[in-house]
Amino acid sequence: MRTAGLVLVSAVLAGLAHPPLGLWWTLLFAPAVLFGVLHGKPMRAGFGWAWLWWTVYALTLGYSLGYLIHLRTGSVVASVVGLVLVAALSACFAGLAGALIGRMPLNLWGVLGASGVWVFFQWLRGLGAFAFVWGQMAPALYRVPVLLQIADTIGAWGLEWLILFWNALLAYAWCARQWRLALGVGAAFWAGWLGYGVVALRQSEREPLPARVAIVQPNVNLARPYTPAEWEPIREQIEALVRQAGQARPDLITLPEVLEPYPMPESRAAFERWQQLARETGAAILVGGYRLVNPVADQWANTAHLFLPDGAWRYHDKVQLVPLGETVPFREYLPFLAWFGVVEEDLQAGARLEPLAAGELRIGAVICMESTYPWIARGLAARGANLLWVGSNESWFGRTPALEQHLAFSVLRAVETRRWVVRCAPEGYSAFIAPTGEMVRVEPFTPKAQVQTVSLSSRATLYERYGDWIVVFGACWSLLGLMSARRRVSGGVSARPKAT
Repeated sequence: MRTAGLVLVSAVLAGLAHPPLGLWWTLLFAPAVLFGVLHGKPMRAGFGWAWLWWTVYALTLGYSLGYLIHLRTGSVVASVVGLVLVAALSACFAGLAGALIGRMPLNLWGVLGASGVWVFFQWLRGLGAFAFVWGQMAPALYRVPVLLQIADTIGAWGLEWLILFWNALLAYAWCARQWRLALGVGAAFWAGWLGYGVVALRQSEREPLPARVAIVQPNVNLARPYTPAEWEPIREQIEALVRQAGQARPDLITLPEVLEPYPMPESRAAFERWQQLARETGAAILVGGYRLVNPVADQWANTAHLFLPDGAWRYHDKVQLVPLGETVPFREYLPFLAWFGVVEEDLQAGARLEPLAAGELRIGAVICMESTYPWIARGLAARGANLLWVGSNESWFGRTPALEQHLAFSVLRAVETRRWVVRCAPEGYSAFIAPTGEMVRVEPFTPKAQVQTVSLSSRATLYERYGDWIVVFGACWSLLGLMSARRRVSGGVSARPKAT
């Protein structure tokens, strides 16, 4: 019971590191309790304790998902069951890591291996048809710029590894009573992490190519359908905000994901109104909507539409669709998922990551949940994007902590790529995010048109060049740690005297 209590308290404290409370500093000690519990455990027990820890951790920070399921189904039972299922299934990745962490040696190789194997299995959670990385620890640091700066070298998964290495080191110091060694390693660790951050913040300079960008936050609930008669006055209000933004003569006016309900250019009336707005304001306009990809199958794409003042139109289709929210993998084999209010018709995923050009602007369009996957923003930056737009629609989450948690991912994308991120949501939270991770927020839950001068950058960061290299190193460290433990065990057996 004592062990179970420690695991549960540790998991809850780690979950509280995320919004709404944002007690990020709990991540500097809470996971250490789990690492300590896992030491020396058989693989089955290690799986169980790590699985339990992650399930409770995910429920603590991710209860907003229950709001979404309830909104789509109207069922409290479905929302509770669905939330627990998502937490429990994602916890299997933590369980696999826990099974191996318990087999790590009690030395510094074990510290490297434990942190590496945890990050590796969490990284795997972001792959495949059901890719979902909500619950990553690194976004909890989004309000601490000095700790974020090293993400331009090691990425968000590298930040995750730093958090876990420190916690594994604390667990090692406690279990092995090696306080002096841990103190020395810890001092060097923090000197490197904080030192990098301080130097990076001092050296941050404004890029020589400025641009004026506007965010139009219409304060419209996009989680409900509208009749044409209901939508027309809303459209007029949105157009008034766009014209208001245009008075500041911006280079680009941005609006949220799926704001335009009619597919374009198939809906000529909607298409021509946006074209006319671009001509009137003299600015490029980037707005989220839909595009009819396959008229025969009536298949749509979630699309970012760019309208230029000269009448030209460009688009980018969302590449990474939200599992169960925009597409249901293996739908025919999982009919019971309909009970949880999953999407009835699949959207079509885009095939390419290409920036949208508007004068000097090369806009990387990152659509909603794509901001949680580092490879999207990295791929767009590598292909020449000098500005990132995150168009989002958090109306499905009401005013739950999911809004702020989602914003945190965009902060990481800004630092990883050293690009300005313009994040535009229908109600909140919208923000201009500097390459250092510092934010200029737009007042939430109010109609707003806000303009900011940003800098356009095409400089490639180490993370942009090499990606999640830290995950590969972590996996290698884990193998070496397991091999080290195995050699110790075999060496211990062979050293025993023979029975006489």
